[in-house]
Amino acid sequence: MTVTFRPEVSLAQSYQDSLRALDPGDQKRCSDSLSHFLRDPSHPGLRFGRLQGTSAHRLYKIRAADDIRIIIAKEGDVFVLLLAGSREDIYERARRARFVIDLDGETLRFVEPRVKPADEPSVNPTAAGRREFATNQSTVLNHWTDGELVEAGFDTVEIATIRSLTSFDAALDLFDADWDEETIDLIFELAEITPEEWRTLDLFGDRGELRLRRAIDEFGSLHGISRLFTPEEVVQIATRPIEDWMIFLHPDQRVATTSRYDGPARIRGSAGTGKTVVGLHWAAERARRSRDEGDDLPILFTTYVKTLPPVFANLYDRMPDSVPDAVEFVNVDKLASRICKEDGVRPSTIPPKISEAAKKAFSDVVRPGTPLDSDGISRSYLEKEVQNVIKGRGIQTIEEYYEIRRTGRGTRFDKARRRQAWAFMEVWDKVMAALGTVDFPDIVINAVEHAVRRSRATYRSAVIDEAQDLTLMGLQLVRALVNGPTGADRSDGLLIVGDGAQRIYPGAFTLRQAGVEVRGRTTVLRRNYRNTAQILGAAMAVAGREPVVDMDEDDYQRREEVGEVEREGLRPLLVDCRDDGSETQFIVDRINGIVASGVAGLGDIGIFVPFNATVRSIIKRLGENGITATTLDNYEGVTTPEVKVGTYFRAKGLEFKVVLLPKVKRGVIPREQRPNQDDDEYRDQRELALTQFFVAMTRARDHLVVSFGGDPSPAILGALDEFEVLDPDDL
Repeated sequence: MTVTFRPEVSLAQSYQDSLRALDPGDQKRCSDSLSHFLRDPSHPGLRFGRLQGTSAHRLYKIRAADDIRIIIAKEGDVFVLLLAGSREDIYERARRARFVIDLDGETLRFVEPRVKPADEPSVNPTAAGRREFATNQSTVLNHWTDGELVEAGFDTVEIATIRSLTSFDAALDLFDADWDEETIDLIFELAEITPEEWRTLDLFGDRGELRLRRAIDEFGSLHGISRLFTPEEVVQIATRPIEDWMIFLHPDQRVATTSRYDGPARIRGSAGTGKTVVGLHWAAERARRSRDEGDDLPILFTTYVKTLPPVFANLYDRMPDSVPDAVEFVNVDKLASRICKEDGVRPSTIPPKISEAAKKAFSDVVRPGTPLDSDGISRSYLEKEVQNVIKGRGIQTIEEYYEIRRTGRGTRFDKARRRQAWAFMEVWDKVMAALGTVDFPDIVINAVEHAVRRSRATYRSAVIDEAQDLTLMGLQLVRALVNGPTGADRSDGLLIVGDGAQRIYPGAFTLRQAGVEVRGRTTVLRRNYRNTAQILGAAMAVAGREPVVDMDEDDYQRREEVGEVEREGLRPLLVDCRDDGSETQFIVDRINGIVASGVAGLGDIGIFVPFNATVRSIIKRLGENGITATTLDNYEGVTTPEVKVGTYFRAKGLEFKVVLLPKVKRGVIPREQRPNQDDDEYRDQRELALTQFFVAMTRARDHLVVSFGGDPSPAILGALDEFEVLDPDDL
């Protein structure tokens, strides 16, 4: 078949989903064949042509390998990629499916036969020998009268059945009701046009292409259909690893990125619901608007985690419709330091001296017999009280500290204990000054003071990702840089992205405490796109009962806001390695087995542990066994052939096909309660540890392996039914 056109290509969510299900080798073959197709559609090796065995006139196929095919919808020079997979499987799917372009109902999607509920009304035989569905309100062919349907060739029995159809999915059920394919196709054909169009000859033969272009432009994104790309753009997308694809948005997500808000807005949702993807597209959309409106201010994309901005920047650059250099990616601490330096202040933070000063202050203030000593409050807990509550909330006086609600802190602090915590802060600050350093929260407070004095806004809009781990003053810094000297929240100025159930740092605040109102401007994402049902089920079994303090002042259990999951997979593995040495060898063997099987490459594997010392140890042992690995501190979102190893903290915001979580044993997750440690402090510590473990588990897309040497963590003992429990010999 000779093809002489220059195609424009759109990608459907169904294509992405089906491509993800293939092994890496077949994914690459699909990408390669697509690149060949765009250069030379007539190449005989591609066997491009109409899909056989179906009357669906716009479905075509491309050969990617001996047993791998790509299914495409075609109208003129416009193509929509629909499916990729084994020939037998996707041919069977495609032959009974239809690609619908319904301008009247604003529908553009690949419709497949549905799985009918058990309580679906039965189908009744008619006098004509066919079966007729129970009558419901019709949503198909409503723009055609009964008389016009008779004119098009339907009889009265068929029209009665058509009027009962509630969706295009239901129309495909007619195959099971003894309707012939030609009649069913006529339903789909008429649904796409008006009676006037049906009566009018398509003189130029371009009506279908124009209809498809218009549908993609006007409402394609609402159905997971991307905009049209040139061949060059498609090659750029298709040749990238599947992990880098962040093009597609669910309709709920798309609305959140394109809506205009008259003040701050919020995106919330549980793990895997695509919050960061929405944030990136929101930033890209604001960058495009700023360019079109002639606004020279950049867009800010910030987060608390210092390793994430380079990852997000690379993901943004991969989006074909992003505006180059229009979005600045920087973590909050680095942003604060830069704001201070731009105003001539160069604060110095020296972590060893910060720690030395805290140790001295603790020994001076928390003396035997004092309230905090009697409670067993640790120095670490008191440091976080100062950093995240007192300085994190920008509290200026002890009287103000006496009155505030310490959101996210379960330990009881009465007036005497708050007085002692305040004294600890004062001594700590004094010793730091003598040692020539300040702490990071001090820089943020200083930066806010400089930002509010600026004569104009620094950014047009800003996205705060992982906002649940930011301090209140970090939020106020971003607001000041966006709002400018008036201080009033700008329209479309701020998007707050976060999930209280994934807060991995101590302390918290509510948006009301920050003076930020998002009522009527909050989007809740409810579909999990990352995890399989089995992975998410295991994570919820481990940590789903833990309490959550959200930024909206809602208190709930984590399991109460779990995202809807459509993907099924294998149960996570829980492996008893007996001792630490055997566990390390198990990790080596498991990685080699995963790579050899083609399930994933080295770059698709993440190993996450609680402590930095363990990170270094694992990388060393992997290297000794010929497996290349790098820390998450060095990972910038660019695919590399190395296993990624990092702490639970550094894994935040990332995802991998395969995740291994070693060292999940008693005394590690969570740590044991220290002698004389305050019970409330330990409860806070335990809850944070389980949240961190939950976050690590939900980084896994397809496969999760949890292991331990020695006694297992108590956290997983109550979730054994959600795991495949093995020892290394079983593998």
